[in-house]
Amino acid sequence: MFLIFVLGTAGSGKSELTGVFTRYLEMQGEDAMAVNLDPGTLTLPYTANVDVRDYIRVDALMEEYGLGPNGGLMLASEMMLEIIEQLASDIDDFGPDVALIDTPGQLEMFAFRDVGAKIAGELSDEGKGILYLFDSAFCRDPLNYVMNMFLASAINSRFLLPQVSVLSKADLLQGELEEVEGWAEDPTLLEEAINSRLSGMNRLISQDMMDVISKLGIEFTPIPFSTRTNLGFNRLYSVITLAFMGGEPFTS
Repeated sequence: MFLIFVLGTAGSGKSELTGVFTRYLEMQGEDAMAVNLDPGTLTLPYTANVDVRDYIRVDALMEEYGLGPNGGLMLASEMMLEIIEQLASDIDDFGPDVALIDTPGQLEMFAFRDVGAKIAGELSDEGKGILYLFDSAFCRDPLNYVMNMFLASAINSRFLLPQVSVLSKADLLQGELEEVEGWAEDPTLLEEAINSRLSGMNRLISQDMMDVISKLGIEFTPIPFSTRTNLGFNRLYSVITLAFMGGEPFTS
């Protein structure tokens, strides 16, 4: 079994990708399943095989303890650690070859507190990897693109797992897609965009973040992906099997 944790900023399309790509994997002959780890979501665009909301719901915690949304999310994230064995057992009962794990919408709650790395470590002893979503709606701006690179670098350091990046909702970029792809393929093009399109503190921040990323030695070539146009499905499947499985299918 291999677990793929889908991470990204709020609204980047994690749930939509989880549902659609799980179905795609099934069509490729993979025994795939979708897992929801977001106790605060009200609706999902897919049917979760395993759903943390069967045990913990943020709205119920808010009512019971008189908490606001952030307090409810923080309490729910801590409570997930208490049921991690149950969630692991639920996943094992399905016995999938690959499970896509839809993580909480608030990235900081999962990725930048101890709970996320602990859940990833304890949910299974088998193979794991991360899909990080660059939100196309924001990545047309070089400052936001670099910020996504910085977040992805932090996640890489935090989880220490194989990681693949996706440029989600790429259909929104239309004529700008080629430019954004160029930033990934040739960092000098991104540096030129920073210098020509940003000024003042935004330029300095972007340059400093680029320096840090370069020192970490992490490269990002996010795969343009769209659930609306089916862009990138085959390429993503090829890249994740290569990065996570050495080119072999997930199917045993």
